[in-house]
Amino acid sequence: MTKKSFLFKLIIFMTLLSLSACSGSQVMENSTDTNPSTPQGTRVEGGLVKLDGNQLVIQQEDGRELILKVSSQSVYWDGIDWLTSSEPVVGDRITAFGEMGKDGNSFEVERYYSNLVEVKGVVFYVCGETEAFMVDQPGQEYVILPLPQKTALLTESPEDPTSYKYFDLMPNFGEELMVVGKQIEEPFLIAVTMTRMD
Repeated sequence: MTKKSFLFKLIIFMTLLSLSACSGSQVMENSTDTNPSTPQGTRVEGGLVKLDGNQLVIQQEDGRELILKVSSQSVYWDGIDWLTSSEPVVGDRITAFGEMGKDGNSFEVERYYSNLVEVKGVVFYVCGETEAFMVDQPGQEYVILPLPQKTALLTESPEDPTSYKYFDLMPNFGEELMVVGKQIEEPFLIAVTMTRMD
C-alpha cells in the first residue's frame, strides 16, 4: 500500500468516524429500492474506455463494447451548468438513455450522465459539522454532500400547496429521501437533486 493510498483511506475512515459522532441511531428497517428519476427509454451503462470525437465507447458489464453516438441534440447531465462544465473522461461510468442502433453495436444518445448514482432510503446519520448525511440503502454506503447553491431539494408532490424548495438542505433524521447525485471519490456523492418522499 502506498503512502498516498494509506492517507486517503485514513481520511475516509476519519470522515466516517466523525459522521458516527454526529446524530445517529439504529439503522431503520424497510429500506426501499432505488427508483431512478432520470429519463425514460432504453438505458445502457458501462465504463468509458475510449473517446473518439462525438462517440464514446463504453465497456458493458458483460465485457462487450458499445459505441455511444452523441449529437448536438444529446443532453449531458440534464443541461445543469455546474455539471456540464466537466466532460466525461476515460474511466468514468457512463449512463445513457436513447435508442439502440439497428446494428446492435451503437446507441443513439438522447441523455447521458457520468458517475450517476441514485439512492433512496431513510436518513440515519446527519452531521452538521461536515454538512453530510447517509441513508440506509443496503450495499450503498455513500456519504452524501449537498451543495448549498447547487443542490435542488424538492418534495415528492410539487402540486401540493405545502410543497416548496427548502432553504435548509440538510435533511432530518428519519426522513425518506430519493437522491440523484454524482459520485466523486468513494464513498462521496455530490447531491444533484434530493426529493423528500414523506
